[in-house]
Amino acid sequence: MADEVKLNDSELNEVAGGAGEWQKYAKGSFVNYGNYIVYTVAAGDILSGIAVRFGVTVAEISLWNNIKNPDLIYAGQKFTIYARIIR
Repeated sequence: MADEVKLNDSELNEVAGGAGEWQKYAKGSFVNYGNYIVYTVAAGDILSGIAVRFGVTVAEISLWNNIKNPDLIYAGQKFTIYARIIR
């Protein structure tokens, strides 16, 4: 069995593909249901940041959630996302 490696926050962000704009603009929480997640928007989130965080496009999130104006989202909204990346 391999030794457990402990990473600090900045190292973990780098390994997880972290250091990027999505961290500033996708701070909400999510619940993983296996085939999809339900993401709860946090204050300051933008749809493009959420899309990058989960490896999808703004168009996909808009389609899956019937979003008419992707520039207008609110804290507390919940979106179904068929994520390609979970971070």
